[in-house]
Amino acid sequence: MMEIIGKILLFGGFLGSVISQIYIMAFVFKINYRSGSSFILLPTLALVNEDMRKNNKIRIFLKLWGASLPMVILGDYVLAVA
Repeated sequence: MMEIIGKILLFGGFLGSVISQIYIMAFVFKINYRSGSSFILLPTLALVNEDMRKNNKIRIFLKLWGASLPMVILGDYVLAVA
């Protein structure tokens, strides 16, 4: 049972982070192509950028990205212990 929960947390967190990162990158490339390359590696830079803070859709995806990282860590831990 714990193995199934661990896999769900791991893959769900990974999928959430990938989807949110792709959406953030697409939005950034629409604003400025030069700064888009920096958001590929560090999506948390969107918190610093003023254009990102004004848009509510980006805030939702940043929160999803931030919540998916602990899900991946917790899924790895559950799979290692189970």
